[in-house]
Amino acid sequence: MKLVTPVVLAALASAGAAQASEPPAFKLVRSDEDYGYLRNATNRTGVDPLRYVPLGDDAYLSFGGEARLRVDAADTPRFGLGGAQADTFALGRLLLSSDLRLGQAVRVYGELGLHRDYGKKDKPAATDRDGVDAQVLFVDVTPASGWRFRLGRQELQLNPTQRFVAVREAPNIRQSFDGARISRSVGSLKLDAFYLQPVVISTGAFDDTRSRTQRFYGLYASTRLSPRQTLDIYALGLERDAVRFGTVSGDERRTSLGARFSGAAGRVDYELEGVAQGGRFAGRRIRAFAASAGGGYTLDQPWRPRLGLRLDKGSGDRDPNDGRLGTFNPMFPKGAYFDETGLFSWGNLAALRASLGVAPSKAVSVEASYTARRLWTSADAIYLQPLVPLAAARPGQPKNVGDAVQLDATWQVSRNVKLQGQLARQDAGPAVRALGGKPTNLAVLFAQFRF
Repeated sequence: MKLVTPVVLAALASAGAAQASEPPAFKLVRSDEDYGYLRNATNRTGVDPLRYVPLGDDAYLSFGGEARLRVDAADTPRFGLGGAQADTFALGRLLLSSDLRLGQAVRVYGELGLHRDYGKKDKPAATDRDGVDAQVLFVDVTPASGWRFRLGRQELQLNPTQRFVAVREAPNIRQSFDGARISRSVGSLKLDAFYLQPVVISTGAFDDTRSRTQRFYGLYASTRLSPRQTLDIYALGLERDAVRFGTVSGDERRTSLGARFSGAAGRVDYELEGVAQGGRFAGRRIRAFAASAGGGYTLDQPWRPRLGLRLDKGSGDRDPNDGRLGTFNPMFPKGAYFDETGLFSWGNLAALRASLGVAPSKAVSVEASYTARRLWTSADAIYLQPLVPLAAARPGQPKNVGDAVQLDATWQVSRNVKLQGQLARQDAGPAVRALGGKPTNLAVLFAQFRF
C-alpha cells in the first residue's frame, strides 16, 4: 500500500478547480488516447508537460500513469462456502505508460504494471498480485489513412458495454492479450480483425506469458446508423484445451455469432444484444446463447432521474446426456457487469434488474438497483465469474439463487481523481441455501488517480 496511498492522498488533497485549458477526459483503454493535438503550442496551456515531449519533425513522446487503491469488506465471500470467511483487504495497482509517435506511420506504446494485495485472509486470486511486468507493449503501423496494424501485448475493448470482451477494469490486474490486430475505419464504419492469446499472470517480475492453451480470434464491425444509433455485428472464435464442464473434460472449440444495437430517442435510451454459440466440446455439439435487452427513461427534472430496466439471459445445459453442451461461455466478460461480488456468471443465468439513478451534479452520480436472479435450468450448475461452478448440478435443485440490492456512487473529483463505491447485498436463495450458503454483504471503495 506504500506505493499507492501517498499518491492518491496527495492527489485528493490538491484536487480543486479544473485548469483553464482542460484536456480531454482519460479513456478506459489508455492506449486509445491521442495527444497529437498538442503539436500546436497554443493547446499546451494548462496541460501536464509529460503529455507531450517533442522529439523533432512530427514525432513526440507522451507519458502517463495510474495509481489505484481498491478496498473490499465482505462478511461471507462466495456465500461462505468452501471455507470462505469474513475479510477486509486492499488491492493496489500502479501503472506507468509511455507512447512514442514517429510521425503518422509508426507508434510504440508500453505500459508497466505493479500489483499488490494487502491483508487478504483468503488465497490471492489470479488477478490480485503480480510483480513488475509489461501490462501492454505493442507496435502500431499505419501505412495509409484508415488502416492500422497492431502487433504485441494489448487490451481489447470492442464496445462500451463489454459484456463478453472486457478490459477487466474492476479486478486489480486488467486483461491483456498477445497477438495481432488489424483495424480499418471508413467514415462511421470500423472493422477489426484479430488473433490473440490471453496473457497468463505469474507473480514474479517480467514473467507473464501468453497462454499456450487458449486462442481467441474474430471479426468485429461497428457502424453508426444515425447520430444516436449504433449497430455492431461480430463473429468470434474461442479455443480452449483441456477444460471441464460438469464431469466431462475435453477441448473446447466454440464460435460466437452476435449483434448489438443501441440508441436513444428523446429521453429514452435502449440497447439489445444477442449471441448464438456453436462448435464442439469433447465430442459434443455446442448449442448455447445469451441475450440482453435494456433501456431507460430520463426525466426532465432536477438531478435528471433515470429509470432503468434490463433483462439478461445466458443458457445452461438442460441434459448432460444428450450429446450437446448448452452452457453459455461468456469468453472474457466484464466481471462487475452484475456487481462487484463476482458471485454470478452469464452461464445458466436469468437476471432482471430495475434501477433508479440520479446525477446531483456533472461530477456525481448515484444509482440504486434491485436484481432478481434465477437459473436458466435446474439441470446445470450455479456459475461464479467468469465461468467457475460453485457446486455441481444437483437433481431437482431450485432455480431461485437469490435476489440482490445494490447502491453505486461515483464522484469525479477532478480530471485526475475519481472515487467510486458500491454497497451490495446478495441473498442466498433456496438453491444456494441447499448447499449451506448464506447471504453476502459487500462494501467496495475505489480511489483512482490518473495522469
